[in-house]
Amino acid sequence: MNEELKTLIEQAIAQEELSHEFYRRMAEIVTHADTRETFLYLAKEEMEHKHFLEQCLTPQGCPLAGHPQDTKLAEYMQAPVITPEMTPKEALLVAMKREEAAYHFYQHLAGLQPPGEAKAFLEKMALVELGHKEKVEYLYDNVAFPEVW
Repeated sequence: MNEELKTLIEQAIAQEELSHEFYRRMAEIVTHADTRETFLYLAKEEMEHKHFLEQCLTPQGCPLAGHPQDTKLAEYMQAPVITPEMTPKEALLVAMKREEAAYHFYQHLAGLQPPGEAKAFLEKMALVELGHKEKVEYLYDNVAFPEVW
């Protein structure tokens, strides 16, 4: 593994740690118990993302990412103002927008790279973040429209 790729992976790990801390802090400030649980779940998910990236630093490399579907739900939604009184639905909207931004960030970075390990890694990270976005959109759909399920 070249140093550029190692640095990219370490920066991605740092981003996952920041997201974990963001969701953990959000869980501390919200007053609604279900919203707190939603943020704690999201914080746990970010730690799983971090562990995925740590595997990328091993000789075995990154596990295969799936083929997520982009429903583009996040693109049509607007993140609410963050308040202690947020509902689980609002918390998931915040998470959807964060995952959308992460997906576009990695997609953009990949587009700036010449062919090689770094570009391939960034493209894989874009897919991983798209998978996270898909999962949060699914959770949002279940919270926002429970009568459908």
